[in-house]
Amino acid sequence: MPQGVPKSVTTTMRFDEDELAFLKQRSKAMQLRSVTGLVRVCIRIAFGIPSKEEFRTQQFKEHLAQLVGMANNLNQMTRAANAGKFRLNKRAEDQLAAMKDEVRELRRLIEDYSDAAHERSFTRALEIERLAEKQRASRVSPKVKARA
Repeated sequence: MPQGVPKSVTTTMRFDEDELAFLKQRSKAMQLRSVTGLVRVCIRIAFGIPSKEEFRTQQFKEHLAQLVGMANNLNQMTRAANAGKFRLNKRAEDQLAAMKDEVRELRRLIEDYSDAAHERSFTRALEIERLAEKQRASRVSPKVKARA
């Protein structure tokens, strides 16, 4: 958990003197403020929970890939329009509308991530990503719409 975020649940762990001395030594070596911080790091590693930086990087890479795909589509449409070969048909309108929706969603998601970073809440960031996944899963592609 990030510094400065109040914790609402407390639990205790018992260590023998050697274990505690080792944990304090490792905490100090890792420049952590306490043994509790070391325990949190160990839990994250054991369960594969990414650090805040890894989490943010991973999610933004996925969204960047989406944006790159949309940019490629827009470039193809622009080239076709400049060559006089672009026809604004239902398919093109659907693609443009889908891109507009995607950009709107990504903008909102980035604002939410920014707010979560400002709050320094990893839990909030996970909630935001779960919501974004649900929204992506529920979105119907233009190809599927055209078939219906």
